Amino acid sequence: MKSFLRLSAAATALCVASPAAWALTAEEAWEAWVDIAATYGENVTAANTSQSGGVLTASGVSVAMEVEEMSLNGSIGDVTFTENGDGTVAIAMPSAFDMMMTVDPEYGEKVELTINFQLDGLDMSAADADGGVAFSYSAPSMVFAMADMMVDGETIPFSFTGTVSGSAGTYTKAGEALSSQFTAEGLQIDFDGRDPEGTGQGKGSVTMADLVTSSTGQGQMLFMDPEKLPEMLKAGASMQGSTSVGATTFEMEGTEDGESFAISGDMDGGTGTVTLNAEQVLYAVNYTGFDMTMSGSEIPLPEVTLGMGETSFNIIMPLAQSDAPKPYMLAVGLKDITIADGIWNMFDPGTVLPRDPATLTFNLAGTGKWLIDILDAEAMANPQGMPGEVHSLNISDVLLKAGGAELTANGTFTFDNTDLMTFGGMPAPDGSLTAKLSGANGLLDNLVKMGFVPADQANGVKMMSGMFFRPGDGPDVLTTEIGVSPDGTVSANGIPIPLQ
Repeated sequence: MKSFLRLSAAATALCVASPAAWALTAEEAWEAWVDIAATYGENVTAANTSQSGGVLTASGVSVAMEVEEMSLNGSIGDVTFTENGDGTVAIAMPSAFDMMMTVDPEYGEKVELTINFQLDGLDMSAADADGGVAFSYSAPSMVFAMADMMVDGETIPFSFTGTVSGSAGTYTKAGEALSSQFTAEGLQIDFDGRDPEGTGQGKGSVTMADLVTSSTGQGQMLFMDPEKLPEMLKAGASMQGSTSVGATTFEMEGTEDGESFAISGDMDGGTGTVTLNAEQVLYAVNYTGFDMTMSGSEIPLPEVTLGMGETSFNIIMPLAQSDAPKPYMLAVGLKDITIADGIWNMFDPGTVLPRDPATLTFNLAGTGKWLIDILDAEAMANPQGMPGEVHSLNISDVLLKAGGAELTANGTFTFDNTDLMTFGGMPAPDGSLTAKLSGANGLLDNLVKMGFVPADQANGVKMMSGMFFRPGDGPDVLTTEIGVSPDGTVSANGIPIPLQ
């Protein structure tokens, strides 16, 4: 999305200005426009510039960008910068222009295509922003369409059109600091294509509502050589970003050699955030109300439906080498997972198992540190000893629900990194984990009824569970507390467990 907006505005970032502290000139706006494009790896040039009466005209403006094995270039046309007399500068550009994209990997097929841009009612301006320059824009409609696609010189019948409705945004650069905001009422994507050498063909669409994104950062963090990322982070580059989307739908269908398939679904909405700097990386994503339906000639059911009430993924990982331990976290949530009765009936035709939604969640958090600089390629290639240490681990929010059984657990451990002998090269742990298991015996009995587990094996499992679990506060409820001591003792409910 951001790439399109930069390209559609002559490959630049555009944003709403704060109250002007000084009058921005047309020439300063043009220079800032070129400068912010360069920050994103884009080279904006003009065949000629002329100025008269507070109006600067950049004639024959072109944009070029090289990113590893991809290149993008095109001509926007004439762009004018007009001083408004209130410290702001109005920017006018053609409503339609084309960009040519080429992807030429060392190994693989060469892809060439043209991207057509149509910007209806685009309103842009520039103003002073705390010592920098801010660019703003709004547009009732922005359309980008792929055309003239070729793979290794062969024309491919493929079309792709995206329409952004009710969009507005801000892009600001002050010194090396970049910030941006973007909103859109909706995004519609449609695609259609076929295999030029076979019978395969397919088409589909995606719709999204209420898009919102924002980002801030230091240094060029987008469209760069990934190998340069460690060097940039160590030099002070950073970024923070967030995005959210509302109701989303998608559908796709196709045929090939007499076979057919169709996929459709929807989602209530989702959010995502990311922070990246030399100290740590933080990433979080969450979406709710996801449902998908699949059908096809090779699927042995009229249709297959899948659903998930909520999905989340969160990670915090330190990046910098340090003397003191730093926090880390990994949290995953897959809640209220459902599948179609048709799938259930394939392995449980007698409806033996409860078909309640399944859930899996856990949270692993603690402290640790890197003993080497993981942003240094040479240090990573030739580590001297262990690259890092884990000092503590907290286990929480463990929940597994499926087939009528439920497991919950939590625990806390510390690790002695000076003792690598007691546990065979692993830092000696000290702590305990408590767990509660409900409905496990009932699940085993049901699996026996279904013929998945022999009765004698199920009875053996029940007998062995007595070594680790004790009766809980209700029927078919088991609890346990697993402890680990620095001397190497592992116990269940206070009773040592022989490890050999």
